[in-house]
Amino acid sequence: MIRNLNYQLNLILTALLLFACVDVAFADKAVSDLAGEDKERFDKFRHLFTTGNASEFYSYTKEYGEYLKKQGDMNLYYKLVSNEGFYALRHGQILQAMEYAEKLEKEVRQNKAEKYYYLPVGLMGDIYYESHDMRKAEKFFLQALKEAGDTDPKFTMRTYMSLGEMQALKNPKAALEWYDKTIEVAHLYNNMEYLSMSVAMKGYIYFLGGDADKFYDSYDDYNSLRQTGDPDFSKRYNNLMEIAKMTFDGKYSNAYDLLARGNLYVDSALVNVRILASEGNVAQGFKAMIQRYVELDSIYSLAQEASYDHIATERTLQQAKDEAASSKAKAKHLTYGMVALVVVFAFVYIMGRRRLMLKIWDRNKSLKEAAQRAEQADKMKTAFIQNMSHEIRTPLNAVAGFSGLLCNPDMELSEEERSDMRQRISDNVESITAIVDELLELSKSESEVGTSIPKEQLSDVMLNSLCRSVMRSMADKRNPGVQLRFSSVFADDFTVRTDGGRLMRVLTHLLSNALKFTDQGHILVRCEKSEEHGRRELCISVADTGIGIDAKDAEMIFDTFAKANSFKEGIGLGLSIARRLAESIGGKLVLDTSYTEGSRFVFSIPLA
Repeated sequence: MIRNLNYQLNLILTALLLFACVDVAFADKAVSDLAGEDKERFDKFRHLFTTGNASEFYSYTKEYGEYLKKQGDMNLYYKLVSNEGFYALRHGQILQAMEYAEKLEKEVRQNKAEKYYYLPVGLMGDIYYESHDMRKAEKFFLQALKEAGDTDPKFTMRTYMSLGEMQALKNPKAALEWYDKTIEVAHLYNNMEYLSMSVAMKGYIYFLGGDADKFYDSYDDYNSLRQTGDPDFSKRYNNLMEIAKMTFDGKYSNAYDLLARGNLYVDSALVNVRILASEGNVAQGFKAMIQRYVELDSIYSLAQEASYDHIATERTLQQAKDEAASSKAKAKHLTYGMVALVVVFAFVYIMGRRRLMLKIWDRNKSLKEAAQRAEQADKMKTAFIQNMSHEIRTPLNAVAGFSGLLCNPDMELSEEERSDMRQRISDNVESITAIVDELLELSKSESEVGTSIPKEQLSDVMLNSLCRSVMRSMADKRNPGVQLRFSSVFADDFTVRTDGGRLMRVLTHLLSNALKFTDQGHILVRCEKSEEHGRRELCISVADTGIGIDAKDAEMIFDTFAKANSFKEGIGLGLSIARRLAESIGGKLVLDTSYTEGSRFVFSIPLA
């Protein structure tokens, strides 16, 4: 259950960030004050912020920003720039978000707009918070609160709650103090939305700490607010509060049922462990889980240090490109002057200019390639962190939880229960090992792409025998009711000269993908030959009766860390590695979009 529930954490963080962005945008400007063209422009901005693509959003915000400056509405303009940063952060573009924060910092200080000094500082706090660098995030949040004063109550309340979330595990007492501050401001400004959320989060802290009496007090306060029928009452923590009450009431089955529905907006894994602790009195196991989360926060901080080093490298590349462009312009002016003054040396000038331009072009080309590699590396780094935060953290949580139960001398367990827990620990360790193996194979496949295969690696491979061997090795991984079938137009003594090891790895990844997404029916491996445009090819297809893949995702699924179904196990490397291996032996791997009974992948290599 921990494995399924912990996946929701990343989605929750994104939802909270989106909520925070919209809330900050126009904190001291009532939307009801806008009318006519102003209202239309704002509505379009809000629509693009929530549903538009990046190109549309940035293009419109540039136009909207110029309009606001012409209107002299610097209040909305500064908030608009802040939201551009939030939008970039929401889409994982940390470097771009930091650039918007720096742009906003520069403009408010050049214009001496002291009232808005807190906006870029608060944005930096959110950047570090999203990057899991809680130490720096806390520093910027506290500075932003100091500079904001009492000018923006909603910003103040949102920041208080962010600080409370940061301290929920490390220092519950401090977290409660931040939520009390939120409640105080919410009462002062009659803000039901933040009042209801902060009361619920206090209950969550008491729930994690196992303090039933104080939780019931918070629950009564929360329920009283809910019964007022106020339209601004936030229902986001309804499920969380009900699960906590069911747990303290001893209704564990009901709590688990509601937990399975999700929508808690907190770490579901922690809630699950708290229920387990309440049900089995495994306090030490729960403390170990909390310690593990604290350690993981430290790991995230180290990862982000490396991330920002990478960002600094990207900035250096951009500066180099600007310098190259400047040098190119100076060179053109210089050569024009030489043409006018020294006509006699026209030939020398032309040859010199040509050599200079070639050097500039070569340098620009190198810089462009380096920038593209840096951008790709940043995307892969972001995808890696997002995948690892779930795929590694989930089995680690399970290992920590079950180990705590097994090592607890006060826990009376039957031998059957102990055996089951040991098996679960073993299964999760195997999951972590499989992830590491895939990462190592990704690295190996990258080195193999584009390199010629040594002659000693080529051999005459018996095609049918190889396919049957791979199918036998994968048979134990199929779901009940799924049949593995094999069909070939070739005789059993037919051979193909290739790298047998790489061919076997391609087929293994394709079968593994089919087995993962097929719950019933069959999986068919078929070998045949085709001839197109005078080229004879060997085709190996793997077809299943599983959930299928949309035609629009036919190429996306081969990207590194790409997953068509985010709820399935794995880190999205299998198909990417398979395509790299296929290309390394002169073949190609595609998804057959005409196949409608499930998914069908076709791997083809030329025949001599």
